[in-house]
Amino acid sequence: MKAIQYTTAERFFMRKTEVFPSDIESSGVLKIKTDTNPVKEPFIGFGAALTGSSCYMLNQMEPEARQSFLKDLYTDSGLDLQVGRIPIGSCDYSAELYSYDDVKEDTDLKFFSVKKDEAYIIPMIQEVVGINPDIFWFSSPWSPPGWMKTGDSMCGGYMREKYIDCYARYMVKFIEEYEKHGIKISAVTPQNEPHAEQDARYPTCIWHPETEAKFILELRKKLNEAGRNTQIWMHDHGFEKWSKILWCLKEYPELMKACGSVAFHYYDHCIEMTDIIREKYPDIRFHFTEGGPRLYDNYATDWCKWGIMMAKALNRGFLSFTGWNLLLDETGGPNIGPFFCGGLATLDSQTKELSYSGQYRALRHFSGFIKKNARIYPAQAGIQGMNMSGFPRNSIDVEVCAAENENGNFVLQVINANSSKAQLQYFYQGKWWYIESLPNSLSTIVFDS
Repeated sequence: MKAIQYTTAERFFMRKTEVFPSDIESSGVLKIKTDTNPVKEPFIGFGAALTGSSCYMLNQMEPEARQSFLKDLYTDSGLDLQVGRIPIGSCDYSAELYSYDDVKEDTDLKFFSVKKDEAYIIPMIQEVVGINPDIFWFSSPWSPPGWMKTGDSMCGGYMREKYIDCYARYMVKFIEEYEKHGIKISAVTPQNEPHAEQDARYPTCIWHPETEAKFILELRKKLNEAGRNTQIWMHDHGFEKWSKILWCLKEYPELMKACGSVAFHYYDHCIEMTDIIREKYPDIRFHFTEGGPRLYDNYATDWCKWGIMMAKALNRGFLSFTGWNLLLDETGGPNIGPFFCGGLATLDSQTKELSYSGQYRALRHFSGFIKKNARIYPAQAGIQGMNMSGFPRNSIDVEVCAAENENGNFVLQVINANSSKAQLQYFYQGKWWYIESLPNSLSTIVFDS
């Protein structure tokens, strides 16, 4: 058996070295421990969102350059992304504001159409499908059509309960129309950030928890009637709303059968709050569905931040991890805002040169080595109770996680966000393996049997 360590640090990207075993246990080093049993279900994969803005930027690339870029993202020679998020209609990162039916009171959905997406959104997604036809696609709406809400606008307002039936049929029609274009939607969320009004700056909709629960049950009914096993992931918001999730599951126990999955964003509070939900509902499924780099906040060097979040999610049994915009320009555009998120990668609008975020570099470690259907083994040596929004102003330690791929390779991830070197040791296959982790580094150790 041999072990290879790949390291990303200040002066290295994926530097390759060999790790050697020993019969001797060292003293004075941090010991890595992994659970003996893996997470119950296999891991689905890592991914990013193909927003309208991302698809617009992809469409600006020369075909040959775009193919090379997408192959780097969606094949096993690069990031090997296996998950993709598609907005249902326009979102904050779109070139224009629209739904698929803007004809007021069209409850029969006679005017429903995805034609606007056919300009460049669907073609770009189809290009990804051509590279990897097995991508797990999930979709989220930022707003129902304005006429279904208070205020009659896509920007702001509350969902009107009387349109639950109509909106459930609207969601099913979206799935059906995208499938006609060769894009299979495997899961949907009822609403992106159902508690974020955002001062009506972009498409949003506030959902009362009771309304959201009722809609999920109606959507499940409509999907079943259409003969579809499309998954539903509730919440699709930050960790801070954990008590709302518990309330919904208690008041509407049917949700576990109709849905049984919760989607989270990273922007507020800390991921440890999901432990409370897991304790009460051990069979519930978690998915990480949004979190992206900040364009003007260590955009290219925050790999430890993202490595820590990915490790924390996997250690808590999250079955997928999806970032935010796949590709944006150097200003974080185009978008409805303006807003200043960065993409996984940046395409300079003038020079057409690509540059990459720290999140991209973190994914190269995680998605590049932890493959689809891997079994995740929770590991210990990490940070507790850190609010990622305040990173790195809180105390930081070393975070680890582990996975076993279908080919038998065992993968260990080590994230050292300290300003000093960390020394660790891991007992595996009867040997002690010594790992040196550089300051502010990501390390992937692959045990090849």
